[in-house]
Amino acid sequence: MQFFEFSVACKYLMPRWRQLSVSIISLISILVISLVVWLIVVFFSVTHGLEKNWVQKLIALTAPIRITPTEDYYNSYYYQIDGVSADSDYTLKSFKEKLAAEKPDPYDPTFDEEIPSHWVIPDLDQSGELKDIVKIAFNEVEKIKDVSITDYEMTFGNIRLRLLRDIPKNYVNDWVPGDAQNQSFLKQSAYFGSFDSDNALLKKALIPINAEDITNLLNTLTLSSDNIQHDNPDTIMRLDNAVASQKIHDLLKFIDVKTLKAPSHGWTIPRELFPDACSFEGCLIMNHGRIDKLVIPQNKSTVQQFAKEIEEYGSPAFPVTLRVEKKQFIAAVNGEDTLLQESVPIVLEGGTLLSAQHDKQTPASTCRACDLVFDIEFDLQNNHLSGKTPLNNLEIADAAVASIFSASDTATPFWLYQAVDSSGKEHLFIPSDVDIGESVLLPRSFREAGILVGDRGYLSYYSPTASSVQEQRIPVAVAGFYDPGIMPLGGKLILANDEVTSFIRSSQSQEESALTNGFNVRFDNLDRADEIKASLSKAFEKAGISRYWKIETYREFEFTKDIIQQLHSEKNLFSLLAIVIIVVACSNIISMLIILVNDKKLEIGILRSMGASSTSIALIFGLCGVIMGLLGSVTGIGLAVFTLRNLQSLVSLLSELQGHEMFNPAFYGDILPNEVSFEALGFVIIMTAVVSTIAGIVPAVKACLLRPSEILRSE
Repeated sequence: MQFFEFSVACKYLMPRWRQLSVSIISLISILVISLVVWLIVVFFSVTHGLEKNWVQKLIALTAPIRITPTEDYYNSYYYQIDGVSADSDYTLKSFKEKLAAEKPDPYDPTFDEEIPSHWVIPDLDQSGELKDIVKIAFNEVEKIKDVSITDYEMTFGNIRLRLLRDIPKNYVNDWVPGDAQNQSFLKQSAYFGSFDSDNALLKKALIPINAEDITNLLNTLTLSSDNIQHDNPDTIMRLDNAVASQKIHDLLKFIDVKTLKAPSHGWTIPRELFPDACSFEGCLIMNHGRIDKLVIPQNKSTVQQFAKEIEEYGSPAFPVTLRVEKKQFIAAVNGEDTLLQESVPIVLEGGTLLSAQHDKQTPASTCRACDLVFDIEFDLQNNHLSGKTPLNNLEIADAAVASIFSASDTATPFWLYQAVDSSGKEHLFIPSDVDIGESVLLPRSFREAGILVGDRGYLSYYSPTASSVQEQRIPVAVAGFYDPGIMPLGGKLILANDEVTSFIRSSQSQEESALTNGFNVRFDNLDRADEIKASLSKAFEKAGISRYWKIETYREFEFTKDIIQQLHSEKNLFSLLAIVIIVVACSNIISMLIILVNDKKLEIGILRSMGASSTSIALIFGLCGVIMGLLGSVTGIGLAVFTLRNLQSLVSLLSELQGHEMFNPAFYGDILPNEVSFEALGFVIIMTAVVSTIAGIVPAVKACLLRPSEILRSE
């Protein structure tokens, strides 16, 4: 019987010329529902992805749960006893040192000074031993399944980076003495945080190194750090030739150069690259009546314009035809042939790309990047040039960079990389090099300020001595960049290896902030945060250490609380608006079905007279409403999936039409999330089904109340 009612409902909804008005209204109703569903699914999928990305960026430098010491911890006997014990070198210990300590109480009453009377009484366990507060907390976290814990340290100081960049040149003025470079410095106060190699969320925040970074690395890798710590180093000191050569060849193991690029002021083409019997259109640059150089643009059609641009630099330039005949280079100017001497450089237009491959036969003794040899080939004005050439001042335009290694590999790159252990788990590592210094990971703001991978400098901090406070410096090199998102401290938080952070922090007061030392608790499913916090709170209370620790989920962090609350408030508001929109869209079903009931009165009367119950009649029109809602939902979901798959193309088109980025990358990322939200799918399917069912009730009730005798008598 139910199949009969379903078939009748489908028959009523089929478009027919005889019921054109009903068909048009039903199609419009389905179309409106489809558009609403499309809009809701796309909007909620993008916002859900953005919220997920923002949360991940907010906790990329911390963790979903953070455990920090309270004031009771710093006032405890357990913490303070290290400061008066010889076994602890009279030094207050960090969590890492506490975990590595053999015993919680290093105090020796026969040797160490007397304990101050105002200290808090030691917190002892049932056996009468001092509670190891840190180890107990650490062990309780490790008992929870699929949860990891690592300690972190944070401190502060200054960073000063030395930027060596090529002196700006042009086609007329391109000569500089030796390897002279512009020297500038960037100095900033910063926070230093310990780098966690197991932080999976940090991987998503990393900014890939580019060709400009590789070029800078090649140029700075052979520099010595001996004078990096000088405030104003006068000279550019380099490593020993043997060491420099090894560094360069180590770097080439991890990069595969595919394309080189001529610098902005052009590149002198070695004459042996030119094929015989070829010709080019170019510009002859004169200097005090003599031929200075000949510049060949990429296209013949741009020669005249190119000559005008060169004249703006203050030297005359003339269009010229260059012929290569039997290894001789002849320039035809105003119909007269002039033989170009070997001393006259033939320059390729800046920005021209050259396919390249590193020559494996490059001598192992090469200690300068400019001496590296490459096999290159490129097309220039319909002529093919190829051969070997030293790198000289060519720039890297494209290179494949290795970033994933095995834990057993002994050779590692000079930038942040991943290593896979025997179990298949990936770990992040920051390299450390004796000749270069400690590596650091900088936030995006430093890259935007012109810093590149390979730039060198030092971290400075102040350490108290017996008589004064002295500045200490640690040589560092930039190993990569990360996107801090909207984290308040992100723009000033520099990540370094644990040893560096611990070393700096040990010279400063540890009680100034509870955030300087703590535990990060990580797990994959963020929805477990409250559950895990409750378990830890219960375990800490049972162990008698709850007063020493503050446990916070990412929703409670001072710098995330307001943002996450706002995100949830907006999500709830948008959900309410979506419900209202769906109700309005589905209300068209009521109008359409009422018209359909009036149109099918005769058929209703016939069905009732043949024995159909009022419930069956109501079910027919109720099914009509449900079918229309489901058709609209399926169509809208299909459109939404198609839109999300092509979202970036759509955003690019809209950005181009309005003349600027439609979505600011600083807030929305470089690419909008385009994964379909199953939460949004469930929401629209359930809501459209419920609302369309409710919308079909009114016409269904009207239809079932019609009396067959009155219908047939009126007809």
